[in-house]
Amino acid sequence: MRAKVTSLAITAWAMAGAASAQADPRMTVVPPSERLTFGGVFADASVEVQVAMALMIAGAVAAPAIWALNLSKVGSADTKALAGGLGWLKIIRSSGVFLGVLTASFILLSGFIGISNVRPTPSLTVLAPGFAEATLAIMLGLLASTLAVICERHLEARIRRAAA
Repeated sequence: MRAKVTSLAITAWAMAGAASAQADPRMTVVPPSERLTFGGVFADASVEVQVAMALMIAGAVAAPAIWALNLSKVGSADTKALAGGLGWLKIIRSSGVFLGVLTASFILLSGFIGISNVRPTPSLTVLAPGFAEATLAIMLGLLASTLAVICERHLEARIRRAAA
């Protein structure tokens, strides 16, 4: 019920924002064909940033896959493979946030260098895609790390239960 109320509140807020934008003749709502999307943010990123984002996406996909593959090994004699799976989850857990923050820092630094070399200073509309790119990088790092932590903790709990 709470999620439905929150969803309705967000929809109402977005509609109110669009209505107020249309009420002000200086503001217009961007047509759907020109709107920025997650895919558009990724596509407009530099190659270095795309590689970092792809690594974070791979980590977010790999963590549940590693968890699923190792879940059946709990309680068996294959402790070496299980330890390897936990090792990979620890690597994803440890590196996801740092890679996301490092990527976001690179994006922001590049953007600020670009802003300092342009006159007049660009508007927020011009700067927003760069901010969205940096935010997406942080979000992907957090997603990869969070999924790895959840999978690792669940797997460790199953190992403890099987050992008891």
